[in-house]
Amino acid sequence: MGLKIHQQGFSTKTAQLLMALVCLMVGWRSGAAQDADMPAMDLSGETVVVYNPEYAQSRELAQYYAEKRGIPADHLIGLDCPIDDSMSRQEYDQMIRKPLFEAFVRRGWWKLTQKQVKDQQTGKDVPAMVVEESSVRVLVLMRGIPFQIRRDVQNPQNAKEDEASVDSELCLLGLAKQPLAGALRNPYFDQGMRFQMYQGTPGLMLVGRLDAPDSDTVKRMIDDAISTEQLGLRGRAVIDLAQKTGAYQEGEDWLTRSAILFREQGIPVFIDKDEPLIADHWPLPDTALYFGWYASTVSGALASPSFRFMPGAIACHLHSFSGAAIRASGQHWVGPLLRQGAAAALGNVFEPYLSLTVHFDVLNKRLLEGYTLVEASWNATPVLSWMNLVCGDPLYRPYAKGPGSSMGEGRARDYALYQGTARRFPQADSRELKKTLAEMAESRSKPHLLELTAMLSASEGKNLEAIELLEHAESLY
Repeated sequence: MGLKIHQQGFSTKTAQLLMALVCLMVGWRSGAAQDADMPAMDLSGETVVVYNPEYAQSRELAQYYAEKRGIPADHLIGLDCPIDDSMSRQEYDQMIRKPLFEAFVRRGWWKLTQKQVKDQQTGKDVPAMVVEESSVRVLVLMRGIPFQIRRDVQNPQNAKEDEASVDSELCLLGLAKQPLAGALRNPYFDQGMRFQMYQGTPGLMLVGRLDAPDSDTVKRMIDDAISTEQLGLRGRAVIDLAQKTGAYQEGEDWLTRSAILFREQGIPVFIDKDEPLIADHWPLPDTALYFGWYASTVSGALASPSFRFMPGAIACHLHSFSGAAIRASGQHWVGPLLRQGAAAALGNVFEPYLSLTVHFDVLNKRLLEGYTLVEASWNATPVLSWMNLVCGDPLYRPYAKGPGSSMGEGRARDYALYQGTARRFPQADSRELKKTLAEMAESRSKPHLLELTAMLSASEGKNLEAIELLEHAESLY
């Protein structure tokens, strides 16, 4: 699978003029408050952090995160395991799966019971010890824990591969033993409830990872997530289409539905409708959400040395190996996205097949509803024991604050004003919305609001209108 995304349907001349005008609008920072009807449901007391004492700063990062999130000190577990990115299936079983299982039982976090379960090989019912009650719902893997389990069986049938991410495999740690070949159905997929309310599968855990090209980036990811929660994630969404059809239409649909969700919630959206990646000279100020697909390696605007995500940003470029080198700052996607300032990035360690990877529309729906990063990510992923992973603070709730929260100052206030105004108008007719925003920008001397209004016009294909709005904004600065 190769995946990616692209640019507004402008003529070359129009696009150049739009870009030139946008480039005149300089110095920016953030926002869009969000309805979050979901209760807080603090998961910190039900979270366990795993680190590798053999890996430099892994223990220190685990302690730093636990202190910041109020996770009990006895919920930290050190596992001696390879310091490499990958490990064999035997190493995983002996150095991660078995000692973690035993630690959960020994510390009283799991209550086991014997039940009859179906043997996947024979189809017969056999006795097995399974988790009946669990006081742990979230597992955090700290930088230093391997993230790839290598293939055992060579030349398998398609969709019967036995390689996996350590993270996805550990989601099933408390469940009865399952076959290694192929993906397993995720019972939490697209469930319309927070994970604490979900009681369907005792022993199921949600696994996230605090990992990145370096330890300083991991600390920054933690700090950005916690500080962003205080006000809410503010900024623009960027959707980079790849113009794929046929068997790949599903990926385009996820992105299109995500753009609709963002607009419904008053988040300004830039939609790149061209097949190539967004060009490196294209300005993407205040990017708080990025979703694209199909390119194998980061390039274009997101790879530009001048580009930086908003603090707390969530980014994902869907590709078969987007998460194959998360500790490398210049390979694939997850590492580079985190290097460029994102607080969280999702990826795949091996070929996941399109339909079995994260569904962007479900992910963004859950984030906007106030779910944590780890809840939204696995709620949007249809399978487990597969290739997916989530890099970022698992407990991060970017839209935990409702619309009554503080609007902030400067550009953050502009995003809050835009959002509050946009949500009062129906999707079908944006004329009144744009008129109201333009009047507000004029009366309050807020040219930035005109820029955001111009993005709305551009997304509707009204490029001349967008240019006029940008010219008006320039005159007000």
